[in-house]
Amino acid sequence: MSHKLKVIPLSLGQIIAAGAFTALAAAPVFAQQSDSSVQRVEITGSNILRADKETPSPVQVITSVELKNSGFTSTAQVLQNITANGQGTLSTGFSGAFAGGASGISLRGLNTSATLVLIDGHRMAPYPLADDNQRAFVDVASIPFDAIDQIEILKDGASAVYGSDAMAGVVNIKLKKTYVGTSITADAGTTTEGGGRTGHASVITGWGDYDKDGYTAYVNLELRHQDAIRQVQRQGDGLWASTDMSPIGGLNETPGAYSPPYITRPVTYGTNYLTNPAVSGISAANTAFYTSPIQPNSKYTGSCTSLTMLEANQCQWRNPLAEIQPETSNVNIIGSFEKKLADDWKLDVKASFFDSKGQQFGGAGSGGGMFTYPSSFSPLVAVSAGVNPHLVGTTIPAITVPATYPGNPFGAPARVRGVNLDAPNSASDFDAKNYRLVADLSGSVGEWDLDASVGYTRISLTSSSVGENVPAMNAALNAPNGSPGQWIVTGGNPQSLINQIFPTLEATDTSTLEFAEMHASRSVMQLQGGDMGLSVGGSYIHRDLHAVAPDLIAQGLVSGNNAFSQGSQTDASLYSEIYAPVLKTLELDGHLRYDHFDNVGSSWTPSAGFKFTPVKEFAVRGTYGKGFRAPNPNESGLAGNAYLSGTTFDPTLCPGGDATAKGAVISQCNFQPVYQNSSNPTLKSEKSTSETLGVILEPIKGWSTTLDWYSVEIKDQITGGTADLSKGVRGAPISDTCSDGAGSTYTCQASEIIYVPVAYVNANSVKVNGLEFDTRYKFKLGDMGSLTTELNWSHTISYELTGDYVGNGYPSTYQLAGTHGPAVIGGNTGNPKDRIQGTLTWDKGPLTVATTFNYISSFNLTDPSGSNTGIPINTCDDAVSNGGGFLAWFPNGGAPSTYCKVHSFLDTDLTVNYKFDKNWSVHLNVTNLFNQAPPVDLNTYGGGNLPYNPSMHQIGAVGRFVNIGANYKF
Repeated sequence: MSHKLKVIPLSLGQIIAAGAFTALAAAPVFAQQSDSSVQRVEITGSNILRADKETPSPVQVITSVELKNSGFTSTAQVLQNITANGQGTLSTGFSGAFAGGASGISLRGLNTSATLVLIDGHRMAPYPLADDNQRAFVDVASIPFDAIDQIEILKDGASAVYGSDAMAGVVNIKLKKTYVGTSITADAGTTTEGGGRTGHASVITGWGDYDKDGYTAYVNLELRHQDAIRQVQRQGDGLWASTDMSPIGGLNETPGAYSPPYITRPVTYGTNYLTNPAVSGISAANTAFYTSPIQPNSKYTGSCTSLTMLEANQCQWRNPLAEIQPETSNVNIIGSFEKKLADDWKLDVKASFFDSKGQQFGGAGSGGGMFTYPSSFSPLVAVSAGVNPHLVGTTIPAITVPATYPGNPFGAPARVRGVNLDAPNSASDFDAKNYRLVADLSGSVGEWDLDASVGYTRISLTSSSVGENVPAMNAALNAPNGSPGQWIVTGGNPQSLINQIFPTLEATDTSTLEFAEMHASRSVMQLQGGDMGLSVGGSYIHRDLHAVAPDLIAQGLVSGNNAFSQGSQTDASLYSEIYAPVLKTLELDGHLRYDHFDNVGSSWTPSAGFKFTPVKEFAVRGTYGKGFRAPNPNESGLAGNAYLSGTTFDPTLCPGGDATAKGAVISQCNFQPVYQNSSNPTLKSEKSTSETLGVILEPIKGWSTTLDWYSVEIKDQITGGTADLSKGVRGAPISDTCSDGAGSTYTCQASEIIYVPVAYVNANSVKVNGLEFDTRYKFKLGDMGSLTTELNWSHTISYELTGDYVGNGYPSTYQLAGTHGPAVIGGNTGNPKDRIQGTLTWDKGPLTVATTFNYISSFNLTDPSGSNTGIPINTCDDAVSNGGGFLAWFPNGGAPSTYCKVHSFLDTDLTVNYKFDKNWSVHLNVTNLFNQAPPVDLNTYGGGNLPYNPSMHQIGAVGRFVNIGANYKF
């Protein structure tokens, strides 16, 4: 196998190499001295307190100091940059995501549903909107930043400890346990390229000494607001920010661009024009421009008033509201109270309220009701819980103005092209209110240490957007001239009519999770290496989900995301753990868990691990475990969404698609079926096997290195089934027209397909293996202070997906490491082989300077497992033609070979902290210090109409961000 660091600066490699060499040469190897007074702590992945933080399972720890030194001010930003985060990760900048306004983590690239996110070791309610309406996840964008004590990332399957969903690993966010005094922090920052101003403020105050007063408490309030970054603010920054691919042989897809023969009737702004639909193209004979000025107070400027301007490509414009980074805001309140009870029992209560607001701008291109009158009307689908999907308004014609409409010279109905000046802002707003209350009671009874906890979390998500009622628009355009209900294309329409045609769409979705848990642990016997520990416990977890589409979308009157999910799930479990230091050099641990889900049945999940330390400077460790993920309410409850995708023929009513064949129902020889992606109550749980094997090196005091190999295999992975028109649900017979096979037609009766069910199935298997490397050393530089170096490197050796994506009933195995796949199970986000994070932290007295390098390796555009359209992508041309979002940008052939891969990306961040005294300190953070632009990605839809990948390279699109702040403690 080959491990290449192609674009990491030589200087970084030299620094790391020099640090390692210096560490080896500067001091002899000596053993660490034992310390029997070391406090035992609970480590993520175990319920037994341990003195040694290096367990058989690899765990990455991000301390509160490292969080501050990252330069970020949100939890989501920090977690998006960990090296183990990969394919399927979800960012708030991902345009058009089902789960708008949220951010999710995908360890090992196994998608968000295989990563379990905890707070203080307890579960949170998942975000009400699942990724692609299937993959449930915890929104890390809503989790507070300043109240975090540390984040522990368990890079190993942990279902035997935590149950369902922990197949790829666990992210455990630990909040501060206590705080004494008051601390106030304020930050303000902005990008040097424009937009993205961010303000952040936090105050935490705590009182009470647990040992002296018998209690301790604190309250933390955190506020954060981030302005949007508009596409127009990055215009001219490079090809990644452009909609004009003509410089590299593609089309100019900028709104208003004239690129015959592919784009002959572009959408203009400033003024609208009419075209005769009976004549193709544009000419003086079939094109009529309005020359009246824009209405006062319009949000648009400029005009396109003639055919000459259009043909000279002088009518191009950029959508002023299309976003690269959404506007977000957070209000987080946490209250913590610890009370000493009798006999050393302790009560710990934490209550919190997280309010996370965000936006998602869907109409990033020239389309969408806000900007243009559609030239045709696609049938809308009515679908909701308990209602079979059906088409609405299939007889509505293309949107036109009548022959008598003002300014129409053609004597026949005409189509309108241009910006709809009176349409309101079409961005979707999301407001997620997260309520959490958790109580822990701990103490001892005899030889047993007991811990019992109960918790309730609830997320209430309100979404709001503006839709377009196409039938109402068509009726208003065709109303009598001068009537109150007539729509004027040049603007200035009454607000009542605007509200009727562009209604506000609102929905409130909820996700709740309740749990009760108790576990007990004790020392069983004394072994040669220490106390043998035993832990047993049980838990009860209940989850409810209610997520529906806005009423007008569910009724099929307005197009939009019609996904819905309703259901509940209950899990009762028993588990045990044993920790056995059988020798001073050998420790073993084992876990066994039993879960019973009311919707899928029972599951046993064991795991075992070892750590062998022949000398204190060297250890070998390994784990083996089983895991599972129970189907969630989105997959097995009452859930689904209906959609249209291409045209086809009915195999029963028009065999072979031949409209001239005898008996063929002509309308069904080329029609657009409705597909319903629906839940399946008979689904099985996904099953996983995980393995790790690694070494721990501590050759000298202060220098620790770990290298771990990992393997995760998931079987019976839940995915969308293959559409089969022969199983389409048919309606009652209706009158239609059939072919007699001799060139004539006759009236016939036919039961046409209403919708085609596409239920979730257990179909895939995935196997991923790779390497995790971490090394850390602190150089003592005498009068020059100290330098701490750390390097984290995640390398994917293999990513194999096995499934049937060509519909022939024979599964195939696809190697996807270093490709853009698998888009079919985790979004079109890319699958790089390498992610590296290097950190250099220099401390001298009150001054700390930290530099962080974040590297993402290149990956090619191919995805042999298939794109979102189900077409395998084996070549660069396939990717450009059938990939996400850029279909037809290169109608004459593929892009230049240099764009057949997404190039590697290196981001450098700088943080400077200076402490004036025990009260005052100031800090400066610069992310993307060298203003590195994101690489071009021609096979993604995440950037909307821009060819870049926000899941991997969002920090490049944001550009250099400078943040300054101060902290005062008293």
